Parts: sequence; C-alpha cells; structure tokens
Amino acid sequence: MTQLIAELPASGRAVPWYRSLRTRLVLWICLGCVAVLLAATLIVQARSAQLLTAQSEREIRTLAEQTALGLHATLESVEVGAATLSEGVRGVGRDPHTLDALLRATVAGDDDIEGAMLILEPAALDRGDAAYSWYVRRDGKGFYTQPMRSRGYDYHDQPWWKRTVGEGKGWWSEPYRNAATGGQMFVTYNRPIRRDPDDLASTPVGMVSLDVPVNRLRTLIGQQSIDSPVLRIVLSPEHLYVVHPSPELELKVRLDDRARQLDGHVLQPLLDAVRERRSADVTYLDPVTRIRRIGLVEPVPGSAWTVAVSVSEQYAQEQLHRTTRAVIAGGLLAVLVLVAVLWLIARPVTQPLLALASSAGHFAAGEFDWPLPHTTRRDEVGLLARAFDRARSSIKSQLAEIERLARSRQKLESELSIARDIQLAMLPAAPTLHAHGHRLQAHALLQPAKAVGGDFYTFFVRDERVLWFVIGDVSDKGVPAALFMARAMTVLEVATGLGGTPDKALRVAAARLVEGNDTCMFATVLCGAVDVGNGEMVLASAGHEAPVLLHADGRREYLQVQTGPPLGVDIADHYPLWRGTLQPGDALVAYTDGISEALDGGQHAFGSERLLAALPTGADAGGLCEALVAAAHGFAAGAEQSDDITVLALSFGTHHSPTGGNA
Repeated sequence: MTQLIAELPASGRAVPWYRSLRTRLVLWICLGCVAVLLAATLIVQARSAQLLTAQSEREIRTLAEQTALGLHATLESVEVGAATLSEGVRGVGRDPHTLDALLRATVAGDDDIEGAMLILEPAALDRGDAAYSWYVRRDGKGFYTQPMRSRGYDYHDQPWWKRTVGEGKGWWSEPYRNAATGGQMFVTYNRPIRRDPDDLASTPVGMVSLDVPVNRLRTLIGQQSIDSPVLRIVLSPEHLYVVHPSPELELKVRLDDRARQLDGHVLQPLLDAVRERRSADVTYLDPVTRIRRIGLVEPVPGSAWTVAVSVSEQYAQEQLHRTTRAVIAGGLLAVLVLVAVLWLIARPVTQPLLALASSAGHFAAGEFDWPLPHTTRRDEVGLLARAFDRARSSIKSQLAEIERLARSRQKLESELSIARDIQLAMLPAAPTLHAHGHRLQAHALLQPAKAVGGDFYTFFVRDERVLWFVIGDVSDKGVPAALFMARAMTVLEVATGLGGTPDKALRVAAARLVEGNDTCMFATVLCGAVDVGNGEMVLASAGHEAPVLLHADGRREYLQVQTGPPLGVDIADHYPLWRGTLQPGDALVAYTDGISEALDGGQHAFGSERLLAALPTGADAGGLCEALVAAAHGFAAGAEQSDDITVLALSFGTHHSPTGGNA
C-alpha cells in the first residue's frame, strides 16, 4: 500500500486527465469499437486481397515475361549475327582483306554488337595460307583492329578458346573487361566454326565471338534506382547480377551468394528455379531498403540468361491499401463521435474517484491529516474511501516503526565500527629484532571481509632474540568469528609464554579452545619461532595454509609443513614440528585462505601459482605484505571480498641490510 500511495502525485493536485479513470473508461470502450472496425476491415481486406493479389501477380509475371522476351530478342540477334558471320566465312574465301571487311560489316550491321573476333586455324584454310585471327571493335566513327596472336599471346591457351573448341557449341561468357575492350564491361557470344557445319562431331577449326556491352543491356532494361517500386534484374548464365540498380551488387555478386546472405535463405527457391530453368516467385525483406518485396524469376527463352523482377509489396497492394484506408477513415470518424458522447457520460461516474485521487496525492506528500471525502457513501466509492482511511492509519504506524528500526540499525553500525577498531587494536605492532649482526624484520596486514572478522596474527618476543609469531583463520566471519578470534589470541599468547616449541604451544591451545566450544567453531593456525642470532626457525601448523619461503637468489617454494587438526575441534596428541634455517636475504610469508581463495567476477580463485608470482624479489617484510594483498585485490577486479585477508611476513638479513630482506 505504501508503494501505491508513493506513486501518486506528491503535490496533492488532481490526477491528470490522460491518467484519469474517465479517460481510461472512454479509451477501453473506444478500443472495443476500433476492434470491431478492424475486424470488419479485415474481412473486406481478405476478400479484396485475394482478387487484387492474383491481379498483381499476373501483372508482375507479364512484366517479367516481356522483359525476358526483350532480352531474348537482343541475345538472339547477336546469336544470329554470329551464325551469319560463321556462314559468311565459309562463303567469301580466305582472303584476309575480305575477312576483315566481313568482320567490320558484322559490327556495323547490329547496334547491339560492339566488337567481333574471328579465328581460323590453318587447317581451315588452303594449304600454305597462314592462320587468320583478328579482332575488330568500334572506335568512335571507325574501327579498331587487333591481331589475336601477337608476341607473347597465344589464344590456344585461353579458356574461352578451349571451351568453344572443346564443347563445340555456342555459349555466352560472363561479364568481363580487359585492354582489348577498352576498359568497358562486355559479355561475349562465342560460336565454333567447322569445315562442314552439318558434321557436329567434327573438331572446330575456328570460332567467332561477338561482344555486347553491358551498358546495352542496361539500356534495354531502362533507368531505375534501388528505391524504385519495380526493379528489373538480368542474371548471367553463371547467375551473376549483370543489370541491377544497386552498385554494390551489379557485376559483383551472384544470386548464389545473395541467397546465402539473406536470413532464412528466402531467395533459395529463386536460385533453384534459375538452375532448373523455370519460373518462380518469393516474398522477402530487402536488407538495404528494409522494404518487403515480391521477387520473380523468368528464364530467357533459348538461353541460359535469366530475368528477375522485384516489386515492392506495398506497390503490388496499393489498390488494396486505398480500399482499406477508406473503410478505416469512415470507421474512425464514427469512433470520434462515440468518444465525445462517452466523455460526457463518464464524467459524473468518475468525479468522486478524482476527489479520492486528489486526497491520495496529499497523503503521498506526507500530509496524512488531509480531509478524506466520501467516507459515508454506501457504494463502491465509499468502500474505497474507508479502506483508504484504514491504510492511512496503518502507514503512519509503519513509518514510525521504520524510523525506530533505522535508529537501531545506525546504533548497530556504530557499535560494529567500534568493535572493528577494538579488534584491530588487539593486533600487536610488528617488531624488528637484532642479534649477532643479524636483523629480523616482521610485518603483517589484516583486512576483514565484514566490519569484524576471524583472521588474526600476533608476535611475541622471548629472551630478546627469539621472535614467536602466530597467524590464524577462524572458520566463520563476522561477530562470532571475532569473538572466537579474541579467545584464540589470548589462549595462544598464554600457551607460547609457557616456553617450549610451537608444537607444544598448539597442543596446549587446542586443549583450552575445545573447552566450552559448543558452537563447534575452530581456527587454523600457523605458529613459529625464529632465532635472530642464527636464523634457526621452527614451525607447527594446525591445519593452516603452507607458508612460502623466498630465497635470497630469487627462488620461492611452499614449505612442506605437516599439519595437525585445527584448534577447537579436538585435542591432538601431536603436531609435527618443522625445522629449518633462514639465510641472510631469505624471507618467510604466511597468509590465510582469503588470499589463495580470492575470487574474481567469474568465480575463479587466485590460486597458488599467482600467489608465488605476486611476491617481489628483494622486498622487505612490509613490501611483501603490501604486494601480495594488492595482487589479490587486482585479480578480484572489484568483486566483493569473499573472506578475511591476512598476510604475515618475516625478512631475515644482516644488520646493515637497507631493506632487511636481502644481505
């Protein structure tokens, strides 16, 4: 209820007209009328769509057939010209001047032909005559002539010669350009020449080629842009877009590629129809103009060329849309009249609700004593007003309770902050010891995951030259862990003060911490002692992480310290003791699992390998602690700290060592 009240206008003014119940009532009734209107429109449209769609399809197909016939006439004219040239070669003899004149006449006689090539092998000529191979092309008002077998060029190696002679039949090339075409884009019809035209099994002795500029095909199709409602497209025998209104597609993309690019392979039926030389149509979304279009392909008769027509669906259904718009316009006019009538009728019904809404706005502003009207009415409005009145009283009580809880929370946070300061104050300062020319520097850092935590460390100096140190991790976090941590530190301080070795201290502490431990909390502890005079070190572990030893030469290793059970779980009979000696320049680093198990955003752990790599060579105890903590935080990359973090470091060196970490 509080949330609903808070969403009302805080100023206490009436609800805006566009949010009022009267507006909504009128709106819903109008929507019902509009739904009826749309249903009627859909019925009319469905019937009209069947007729108009069929008519549009017939018009589109007729356009495709006419375009295909027009292209067929052009291609057939060129093919007839090639056949005529082939027959003429056999009738005029082998005189080069006569053949040249025949080539020129072929080009001049057909505006669709831009160039002609004639190749006759020696086998086609009289004995002793040389082969004839010339190319003639329009050049302004004259002709450009070029031999086809010049120095360094042999047409026998060209794929068009091999295909023409090998297949022994006429074929159209894909669009191309080269130096002989003057840089223009051409398509070429190639036809073989035989000694005996009736002997189709004989090997051709030459060929003729007639060039048709691609611009000529564009002229036949006419000017068009990518936004035109009707697009006419010409596909080569290899399905290349030879004529297309889009510069990105024309002479660059094949229908096969286009069919793979569009979502859902919507053009695949058209590609299948082109391959099978039949008509087909599909409806698809143009990815460039974002217009739905109807695409249709029509094979050019007697050739491998194809004509495609693409018509925007909106253009094809324009007549249907005009009929639909007329029906909708009349219906909307009727709806507007109905809106005016309903608005007048709804006013008396919604006026009391508007008054209640105005009062609710004052309640949202905190004015809970604002008068509430209509509480004495016996209808639904009165029921709502009385419910509002009860909710107002409840909200006032809840606000008072929230304020009380906020004060309690603030007090708790203050107490936790004080507890954190007290806990951190319990941790001793890290000492530095000197003896027999050696220097032992200690340092430690602790960062609780919550206000207070369960990690701890401490240092004790015995006989002015032996440094005892303890680092531990309680099994929980927060206030319970902090209390157990305080008890563990006290017990360990007493246990180490009894003398002996770290394993004995852990046995004593384990026996004390088991007493009264009804919560079954426990702590992992690493306890050790270092003699600064000779570097001798003894360690004992109660289930704690293995420490790292950094050698003076840069080597680093995890010490294989055998462990006993954690403190607080059971009374152990034995904690294995590890003995070793620190050499000048060596350093020992102990830590809690808040370092090794630090998690990044992907829940990946920091791990032992990263821990070793994060320890810098040559750093003192303080530098080692700060570097390791910084590396763990850097790995977490802003992820929430999952556990308490504690690092303890000892650096052993000579008395004159500037850092205390290396001799």
